[in-house]
Amino acid sequence: MATSKSSNTKTVQETDEISKETHRRCRPENQKIENVLLVWLDSNIDNNNEDCQNTMKHLRCIVDDLNTYTDANQCIQFIETIENCKACMIISGSLGQHIVPQVHKLSQVDSIFIFCVNKKQHEEWTKEWPKIKGIFTEVKHICEALKQAAQQCEQNAISISFVPSGKNLNQLDPSFMYTQILREILLTINFDDKHIHDYVDYFSEVFAKNDPELKNVELLQHNYYQKTPIWWYTYECFLYRMLNRAIRMLDGDIMTRIGFFVKDLH
Repeated sequence: MATSKSSNTKTVQETDEISKETHRRCRPENQKIENVLLVWLDSNIDNNNEDCQNTMKHLRCIVDDLNTYTDANQCIQFIETIENCKACMIISGSLGQHIVPQVHKLSQVDSIFIFCVNKKQHEEWTKEWPKIKGIFTEVKHICEALKQAAQQCEQNAISISFVPSGKNLNQLDPSFMYTQILREILLTINFDDKHIHDYVDYFSEVFAKNDPELKNVELLQHNYYQKTPIWWYTYECFLYRMLNRAIRMLDGDIMTRIGFFVKDLH
């Protein structure tokens, strides 16, 4: 009997080590936590230019996952690889008329914003393409329109499951059942401050280039217990977007990292 207990203890320790190693290998920068990403195509983008850096900073405040391209072909190839999320595109006026016909048909592209110097020059041809949400000459205005589009993408990604009266439970959608099972598992775990600290450490790295979301991470760290779970869920930050995507994609890693919040919300 003692041998069996020792064996079980060893198995638990090994499982815990494997879990820790898996978390270490899962690099935050490769972890998708939202249902929308941003693609900016402009042949004049220069990562070392202060104006470009400032523009990127403002754009990341709206959509954290920003992908910049100066080459149109590479940009299109990237978009074609996107799965399980939507792309908002910002295209320079100089490339717009040539590139829009190629990307407009792609299902991954949700909306397009033309960023240019001369708005009048692009007013006619842009009318032909319904995914174009506007022509913009200032970062401030493009961010306002982008915010609306990104919020709509997040809303469209939320799935709702209904269980009809008398429905055989064996015929339910597997994803619905998996979500319920994962939720039940999370509800049995005794979360403590350590889990919140782990959460803060992880997402501080995820949002290393996003000052507003970094402030939200710090806000949660210092004030989590001072607000209700519903307040946090409805608060305008990455938390509700991340949770909605994790549920939709059955992302066990993210669900585990925010398990303390899922349990409190329940």
